[in-house]
Amino acid sequence: MNSIVLIGHGSLHSDSGASMIRLAARLRERGVAPIAEAGFLNFSRPTITEAVAKCVGAGATSVTVQPYFLIDGFYVQQDLPGDVAKVAAQFPDLTIRVAPCLGFHEKLAAIALERLQAADPEMSNANGTKAALLVMAHGTPLAHANEPVRRMTAWLQEKTGYPLAATAYLDCNMPRIAGAIDNLAAQGARKIVALPYFLHRGRHLRQDLPHILAQARRRHPDLTILEAPHLDYDLRLADVITDRLRELAR
Repeated sequence: MNSIVLIGHGSLHSDSGASMIRLAARLRERGVAPIAEAGFLNFSRPTITEAVAKCVGAGATSVTVQPYFLIDGFYVQQDLPGDVAKVAAQFPDLTIRVAPCLGFHEKLAAIALERLQAADPEMSNANGTKAALLVMAHGTPLAHANEPVRRMTAWLQEKTGYPLAATAYLDCNMPRIAGAIDNLAAQGARKIVALPYFLHRGRHLRQDLPHILAQARRRHPDLTILEAPHLDYDLRLADVITDRLRELAR
């Protein structure tokens, strides 16, 4: 019997992974797999080993690990394979496969677009105000893995018509978020709509991004900075996951 395990990063804020756990339940209800669980690489529980053990206890003979990550970055390429190897050693009779990360997907883009609309219903250069889109991502030591984020920024700019747009990073890559805001202001932006391109509401969303945006508002008192909601829970994410699982099955 097949099973699915969604694997997220994890957070010291234990409730941050709630949306992923809910999606696992939706996958079960939709019949994507008879068994679907969620686990975490760091900080939170259940761990990947605990999630897989629960699947095995329910009768699973194979498990598909779905990285619940937006990009194929450091955690997916470096940390996850080691954890999967440990699970494989613990359950030698279990067939284990790893699906692609979420990456770029038009349903994911539609969610991001709705988040922007929630923050900026006009989505225009209204009243002569030069508006800009800022997609804020985490960043990764594997810089090439950020391509889906850059593609998302380009897609969103095309759909919204913002005259200015930038992708910026919290860590590891350039430009950093603060520098991107300064650059957009230097280009004449009077309003920036900032999208936190994150799945979970962990420390970065609760502390780091608000601090960066607050500092930017102090540096640019005449600049309006609107923060959109993060991706969070949306049933369309279950569609994205289903498509990634189908890709693996081909």
